[in-house]
Amino acid sequence: MDDADIDAASKAVAAGAFSTAGQRCASTSRVFVHEAIYNIFMEQLIDETKKMKIGAGTDPETKVCPIINKRQYDNILTHIDDAKKSGARLVYGGKALTSGMYAKGYYVEPTIFDEAKIDSKLAQEEIFGPVLAVFKTGSLGEAIEKVNSVNYGLTFSLFTSNINAAMVALEKVEAGCCYINAPTFGSEPHMPFGGVKDSGNGSREPGTQAVDVFTEWKTIYIDYSGVAQNSQYKMK
Repeated sequence: MDDADIDAASKAVAAGAFSTAGQRCASTSRVFVHEAIYNIFMEQLIDETKKMKIGAGTDPETKVCPIINKRQYDNILTHIDDAKKSGARLVYGGKALTSGMYAKGYYVEPTIFDEAKIDSKLAQEEIFGPVLAVFKTGSLGEAIEKVNSVNYGLTFSLFTSNINAAMVALEKVEAGCCYINAPTFGSEPHMPFGGVKDSGNGSREPGTQAVDVFTEWKTIYIDYSGVAQNSQYKMK
């Protein structure tokens, strides 16, 4: 939103979209940015993306690792090509890296598109790679409508300093895991994890264990025959 911490948001989006080359279920794949801060957000997002080292997973400095296999590598490049043909504007990246050390694996640059159609493959399908679509929005309500337009609903994040906006989003957004001012990944291991729509199967991980972590159980038995129904007590 237009009252967000743009520095924190751009760092979170870059990490959410491109770390592990986007190969995780909770990766950030679509971003809806208020038109009032769109340009400055895009500048900072690109700056953060440029800082992310592309390299082997064995290198501790690596932020963007190789794609897991040739089939997925080809699938990601096909999605990038389809996005270009569908009218999306390539803002950053978009190429396969094949020279030098990159010849030893399947590497794709972190890729950022904007001006995509909301009903395009780029916006609607799960690419599972380092590809991000950014959309301009004029209001929270419009953004929520677009967020919910996809068939998936695993994770969602909102960056705002307005608690009322946060609570509206938490109620209206169709996602199993919701974050405020944090990346779309990183659930605590003791918290339930799972999604809705095509991202869900009706259960959560780790299930009832999360209830045990946050609940202090109390067993109560009342024999109402010995309780005066009109008694009044004051809590101090």
